[in-house]
Amino acid sequence: MPIPMFQKIPRKLEELLGPDGSENFTDFLNKAFAHSKENVVEHVFERFERRLSEEIHMFRVEMKTDMANLRLEFKTDMAEMKSELKDEIGLLRADMYKLNSIQIKWTLATMVALTGIFALIVKL
Repeated sequence: MPIPMFQKIPRKLEELLGPDGSENFTDFLNKAFAHSKENVVEHVFERFERRLSEEIHMFRVEMKTDMANLRLEFKTDMAEMKSELKDEIGLLRADMYKLNSIQIKWTLATMVALTGIFALIVKL
């Protein structure tokens, strides 16, 4: 059981009310303040719940926004990387084509030279 808020009232008031009256008045004050305290606690708890709900809602909205921004940033980065990769592959293909052309030219030149050399060897 909680300790009463008012255990004693001023002596002059006690003399004026008498022993029963002062006890009844003290009980009345204790009950009134206890009820008031319950109301304040209940009100504060309701305000806390409401504020907590608002904060949670704001946090969720903020998280959704951040996630959407991250998704967009990720998609943009992926598109840039895809474009860069296509460019790099195109450059590699061009380099391969050049190297292939040079190799084919050297192979053909070697074949022509060897044909000439074999023709000379056969004539000797």
